[in-house]
Amino acid sequence: MFRTYEQHAAAAIDEIISGLGFRRREFEMRAIPFSGSWGTSSSIAFALANEATAEEPVVEDESLSKKERKALQQNRVREKATELAQQIASALRERPDYVRVEAVNGYINIYFDTNQVANHVIGAVIGEGESYGRGVAQTDRVMIEYSQPNTHKEFHVGHLRNTCLGEALARITQFAGYETLRATYPGDIGLHVIRCLWCYTAFHAKEAKQVPAEQRGRWLGNLYTEAVRRLEYRNEVVGLLNELARMDAGFAAMIDRMSKELFKAGAPGEDVAYLLGQIANQREIKTDALYDDTTVVRFWPVIGRQLEDELDLIRREGPQQAPPVPSHSGGPPVIPPLVTLEQTEERHARWQRLGGHLDWWPRVPGWQQEVRDTFQRWEREEPEFMALWQETRQWSLDGFAHIWDELGVHFDVWFFESQVESEGREIVRDLLVRGIAEVSDGLPVVKIDEKLGLDKETYRTMPVLRSDGTTLYATKDLALTKRKFEDYGIDRSVWVIDVRQSLYMQQIFKIMELLGFEQAEKCYHLGYEVVTLPEGAMSSRKGNVILYDDLAREAKARAREIIEDKAKQVHLTDAEKDRIAIQVGIGSIIYAMLARDNNRIIVFDMDEALSFDGHAAPYIQYAHARACRILERVEEMPTGELVFDDLQPEEIDLIQQIGSFPSEVQRAAAEYKPLLIATWVYDLARRFNDFYADIDKRPVLTAPEPTRAMRVALVAATRQALANGLHLLGVAAPEAM
Repeated sequence: MFRTYEQHAAAAIDEIISGLGFRRREFEMRAIPFSGSWGTSSSIAFALANEATAEEPVVEDESLSKKERKALQQNRVREKATELAQQIASALRERPDYVRVEAVNGYINIYFDTNQVANHVIGAVIGEGESYGRGVAQTDRVMIEYSQPNTHKEFHVGHLRNTCLGEALARITQFAGYETLRATYPGDIGLHVIRCLWCYTAFHAKEAKQVPAEQRGRWLGNLYTEAVRRLEYRNEVVGLLNELARMDAGFAAMIDRMSKELFKAGAPGEDVAYLLGQIANQREIKTDALYDDTTVVRFWPVIGRQLEDELDLIRREGPQQAPPVPSHSGGPPVIPPLVTLEQTEERHARWQRLGGHLDWWPRVPGWQQEVRDTFQRWEREEPEFMALWQETRQWSLDGFAHIWDELGVHFDVWFFESQVESEGREIVRDLLVRGIAEVSDGLPVVKIDEKLGLDKETYRTMPVLRSDGTTLYATKDLALTKRKFEDYGIDRSVWVIDVRQSLYMQQIFKIMELLGFEQAEKCYHLGYEVVTLPEGAMSSRKGNVILYDDLAREAKARAREIIEDKAKQVHLTDAEKDRIAIQVGIGSIIYAMLARDNNRIIVFDMDEALSFDGHAAPYIQYAHARACRILERVEEMPTGELVFDDLQPEEIDLIQQIGSFPSEVQRAAAEYKPLLIATWVYDLARRFNDFYADIDKRPVLTAPEPTRAMRVALVAATRQALANGLHLLGVAAPEAM
């Protein structure tokens, strides 16, 4: 909105400087940086002064130092800029468009007619309603790919940032005027699917009918976690042993003490000797170096007793520091880390969990072979297996659909990994035929830097197919990139993917460029950092994730408690409270995913997300509800020209914030940055609260006319602008709270 006024002022200045003999040009206008002031400022006079003084003869004075000559030139520029700014300001004052024009130290400050601009802004918001801020139709067709959860896994809080970021960006680009296609690319095949289906067929096939339909997607995720624990059981067991050995040299002495006990129990001597030697010498234990499957079973109680002794000691005497361990490299002794109670309790809990499945140890190699056999069933496309895969895939997709509905997400285009495997193989064959790819150590690879003629390592080498002919992620992403542009006629494609995949995405784009795919330069990776919890990172492989359903349930329950407390002054039915609790609970989650720069890690904290006082959705939603509550008591909305005389600074700041919405929408779309809208809507709520904070000083409904009409219209415009901004983020705007 204000951009129009700035552009008008820039055009006027450009016309004036042309009359002064300078070439016409584009230059930037900036808002005057004073609270309560309404206008725009330009430093164009300095650019003109640099040009003018550059043509003047240089003063040659041998007695002046280089620093003094530079200072002299700067003074000349400053004086010339001051002179030119005064000339431009004088010409602008002759025009009726501005209430005041200043030339201050070479800067030109232009002040707008407050009444005129305020009427323009407020009238536009109220008149355009939900369309306020919408851009004119653009020529580019944009596809945004986001929310790519793997089927046969859980949808957890780590997926939320991707989904919320992509949906907000899609809403923003569409609102900015771009035809926008929302695309998703679920990972419906891969090792994770094979592992899940192996676990299903091997252990749980008879249970499926007993699982409620709405819970089957989550149930599959649990099977995947179980599959990983079964298949990697040996690695977990030995990982704990190696961790204990590194932690405490006392474990070596413990093995020595217990060796006789192990022999009496019938443990193989070579295994005991191996464990003793590896731990005593700080060397890594290998899973395949234990010859007898009974060794771990017999050894496990010994580990438990040592951990329990450690716990008793730490509880009595505090954290323990093990003695230094001699270095094998001849350097100074290695000092083991301090052992705390929390660490030892966690290791003891792990020991207990692993000890509950000691019967898994001898079965792991057989299970791993069964998984390989299961993968071959997929490769052979066995009808029975393919039917099971399709049925279970739909269970996951149904679960995702429930989540997307709750988040207000929908998709125009669906891609699946399984659909682009054959196309990907064709592209790899083309790469090999054209000499872009080559076979190295049995793998088809593209040496990207070499093919681009780069001396410095930049994009490195990327494998594009496995040696056995099975596809990689890269195989399928090359095909997907091609399909997006050719099948959907898009001009730009945005991938919303974890920032850790930045190099990978650049490799994909560069390989497509090497293939002669012209649209490769129109591909953009919008990276984002991960979401963690205060207790640390999550992993579905470890089974320590916070699932979306659990998080949403907690957020809605806690929001319901807050609404119950805050709604005492407003009569709401239980049904209304439940509906608002959903809006606030889900809105708080979404906003928390968007209110931080996408290149920064989010540590999700429920208390912060549900704050009514901080940088959080409820604070903004409450401002909208407060505006709605004021307007409920207005019998007839003001119409026609309003009087915006003698505005207070808080009112000017509020109108200015509202008026900046259209330009912020365009900027957010151009920079692929929903954070700009998240920040804008928070700032609007904050300025509205500043405006409303002193109700005695700035009454709305009890103010005399024409002030009352002006303030009622300002509240209405604020309410609409808040609703529009929240909508672009996918956050609901409750009318009561």
